[in-house]
Amino acid sequence: MKQQKRSLLTQAVCSLAVCLFLSPAVATAGEATAPPVAGSAGQAGGQAGGKILTIDDAVRIALENQPRIKAAKERVGAQQAVLGQQFSAYYPTVVFNNSYRTGNSSGGGDTIQDRDFERYSSQATFNMTLYNFGKREGAVGSARGTLDATQYDYRATINDIVVAVKQAYYTYLQAQALLKVREETVRDRELLVRQARGFFEVGTKPKIDVARAESNLYNAQADLIAAQNAVKIAWTTLKNAMGMPDLPEQPLAEELLTSASPLSFEQAKQEAFASRPELRSLEAQRKAQDEKIAAARRGHLPDILFSANYGRTGSSPREFRNRDNTFPLDVSWQAQLSLNIPIFDGFNTTYKVEEALRNYHVVRAQEETQKQQVALEVEQSYVNMVNARERIKATEAAERAAKENLDLANGRYQVGVGSIIEVADAETLYADAQTNRIRSVYDYKIAEAQLLRAIGK
Repeated sequence: MKQQKRSLLTQAVCSLAVCLFLSPAVATAGEATAPPVAGSAGQAGGQAGGKILTIDDAVRIALENQPRIKAAKERVGAQQAVLGQQFSAYYPTVVFNNSYRTGNSSGGGDTIQDRDFERYSSQATFNMTLYNFGKREGAVGSARGTLDATQYDYRATINDIVVAVKQAYYTYLQAQALLKVREETVRDRELLVRQARGFFEVGTKPKIDVARAESNLYNAQADLIAAQNAVKIAWTTLKNAMGMPDLPEQPLAEELLTSASPLSFEQAKQEAFASRPELRSLEAQRKAQDEKIAAARRGHLPDILFSANYGRTGSSPREFRNRDNTFPLDVSWQAQLSLNIPIFDGFNTTYKVEEALRNYHVVRAQEETQKQQVALEVEQSYVNMVNARERIKATEAAERAAKENLDLANGRYQVGVGSIIEVADAETLYADAQTNRIRSVYDYKIAEAQLLRAIGK
């Protein structure tokens, strides 16, 4: 029995000596068998000297460069021009016309005689609608309502761009944090490979420990490559969201602070109903349709028009063109007041009214659909934010427990009483716990950004 205890003590001392000898991060023959994964250290060093991009900077860049915002702004300008067109009905039209005409005419009677002639004319025409019983007002009101809707659509586009940038920003930070976890996992498993080989060389552990440790290392390296690719994709998504496809990669400022929402769910929903630009846009469209209905119904009413012209005209046969009988031209003028009463227009006005009414009901249905969608978005983002905040607490505790478990497993293995399976499982558990905590943190930040967008901020 004493000899057996002495043998176990000797084995533990040898194992401890091997661990102390192999624990420094020094390149060995075991490391040479593991293919290196390029890009991590060099990329971090390249970013360290760059300017840090904050989330406010990213949003500002997107608002200045996103083509979707430029397109929405141009649509607002186009609708302002449409409103100006409708206001033109309040102004007169003035046309100045000058003409010269020459031709040939045949005389009547028994004797047919062709005569050439020349005609000169210069005339100014003035036309104005004095009153058309609210048709102009309806057209202007409809155009003004459509302009309001277009402006709200512009605000909605800005909100969409902002939330897209924030989501891409947090996704990139999450990808970088997960990359650090994968890099740490690779370092831990490289150390485990060296330990397993050291134990095998001194005869305290079997060859299967080395094979399992190497397999775990290669799997970790594959995960590291996938994490590096996720970082590249996340950066591409972020710079596309900012409208800067050629922006070089640069470090981001971390945004890890989490706080409870100051609004309850009902308060968030009511604020969304009051301020969401999509709802305000449909409300403006509904008012524009009201004006269109009124204008279409007024198509049965008369128009009062005023027109006048003033000019000079003169003509003479061509054989007398050298004579002084053409100039000066004769003065002519005319003034006219008209009352146009529509009697029958082939039911055109009736169908215009029906079209306007049906479009009004379409907008009402769209408004109700959008209201339900807003309520859904508020509830989803609010529940996701609360869920992520609770997950943060749970995953932080799980990460602490997994770290303690890993330390214990490493200690047991280093003194020769633990198995390689125990250490590998502990490393996997710790990596998963870190991953879950990181995802829960950035899920919260993304849900927070989505909630702000859902309530119209």
